[in-house]
Amino acid sequence: MKRFFKYIFVFGLLAMVGSCKKFDKLQTDPNAPAPNQADVDLYLNQVQLSFASFYSQAEDLGSQLTRMTTYFGPQYQNGYSPQTFDGIWSTAYTGVLKNVNAMIPLAESQRKFYHAGMGKVFKAYTMMTLVDLFGDVPYSEANLGNENLNPRVQSGASIYQAALVLLDSAISDFAKTPGSYPINNLYSPAIPASGSAEARGLPWIRVANTLKLKAYITTRRVDAQAGQKILALVQAGNIITTDAQEFTFRYSTTQQNPNSRHPRYNEGYRASGGATTYIGVQFMYALRFEKGLADPRTRYYFYRQTLDDPSQQQQPCAYQNPPAHYPADMPFCYLGIGYWGRDHGDNGGIPPDALLRTVWGVYPAGGKFDCSEGTSATLNEGGRGGGFSPIWMSFFTDFVRAEAALTSGTGEDARTLLRNAVQKSIARVMATPAQLSTTACAQATPSNTAINNYINVVMTDYDAAANDAERLDVVLKEFYIALWGNGLEAYNMYRRSSRPRDLQLTIQPNPGPFIRSFLYPSNFVNLNTNATQKPNWTVRTFWDNNPDALQ
Repeated sequence: MKRFFKYIFVFGLLAMVGSCKKFDKLQTDPNAPAPNQADVDLYLNQVQLSFASFYSQAEDLGSQLTRMTTYFGPQYQNGYSPQTFDGIWSTAYTGVLKNVNAMIPLAESQRKFYHAGMGKVFKAYTMMTLVDLFGDVPYSEANLGNENLNPRVQSGASIYQAALVLLDSAISDFAKTPGSYPINNLYSPAIPASGSAEARGLPWIRVANTLKLKAYITTRRVDAQAGQKILALVQAGNIITTDAQEFTFRYSTTQQNPNSRHPRYNEGYRASGGATTYIGVQFMYALRFEKGLADPRTRYYFYRQTLDDPSQQQQPCAYQNPPAHYPADMPFCYLGIGYWGRDHGDNGGIPPDALLRTVWGVYPAGGKFDCSEGTSATLNEGGRGGGFSPIWMSFFTDFVRAEAALTSGTGEDARTLLRNAVQKSIARVMATPAQLSTTACAQATPSNTAINNYINVVMTDYDAAANDAERLDVVLKEFYIALWGNGLEAYNMYRRSSRPRDLQLTIQPNPGPFIRSFLYPSNFVNLNTNATQKPNWTVRTFWDNNPDALQ
């Protein structure tokens, strides 16, 4: 009898062990599989979505500091806290880099070279952007698991070099014949459905080369060879130069499970009505009023929820004088005819104006084209949020080449490049409604005459410039205007060039030094024994040796 119970006990243990093993299998998260069980396409899906979130957070920070959207401030030293950056830091290291690092060796072992190449592109962009925002950050020691729980930072310059090596490796991957191509590509450019491996790899080879161009213009102040490197890329030819080649993330119109609409659409087009954020007064002024004629892109960029002037309750600043330290020609508060935003560094109370603020239009957020309706934006209007993130547009390339011609001795014709860039930007913006299955009303669509008049004003300003510094003023002001939706490039441009020079001042006369890089996130400095917080916001990235005191 004792022996019988002994057998029952042993069999029971074995059954429990077997059940536990079966239970363990059920505990495997299909969205976070073990590396040896993972599907490379699922890894790539996660990387693509995480990268889109990372880009959105980075461009938002840049937009605030360059007056595209509102920075509440009021002073630079207290406008953000380290906790502000916990999200973008986690998205970068856990969402993008951790998954890329796990995917690449698996993809290479399965000869899925295209997957590996795309992963390297996302990784290179992410690492360069972390440097752009924070300066020296962990790289070689990051994401090693138990091997190193407290990674140290390394120099931004060395990370940029590593990113360039990654991009060259990606270019090599795209030139190979892969075992299979990615099932899902959530970005433009599209991967050709047929053709030789060389032809199918070329669209993303252009992306990788163009990110090298981005790196060279960003570092031009500290690299005497930057002009030669840029010219070599231009002469080689495989960079983004047409709309079909642009590097963008494409959002959908799905409202829930998940909500995959453009983040800026979500801010302004809601079932309950009412915008949750503000567009910067400076940026709207630059398009609609500054040149004495409307920029042809204005109604595509912005949708006005009202055409009426505000009451004192709705917008108190409209009944106040501009700050005494503002120049006479500097925009302030309400601009008129419904252009309703917020001033730089205004941390005052929020008036009852949610249904009146100007919101993002059809480009690039997938909102409404402004036909002067003056009605509140609501859910499912315009392009229904199916816009895109302009990570790198074809006209960005022309603007960068014009900047390099004026600053880095490439020998190219900056004037021609400027004209091409403005023309291409306007054409691309105007093409957006049809691409998003919405419309631009005929009576408000810019005519060819209006477009030519605008371009002629730009070129007249350029021709009137007395030297290359003044010509650069014109080029980079137009680049700034064309960067709507990409505040990251605007922030980088402002730090390396001090342009645009006429950005709106903060409401307070003494806001403190401009933010040259952000403080480290709290989840880095509080949990890492090798992390030391920066002394202040004036610590610069390795490529920022611009001596100007920025505003």
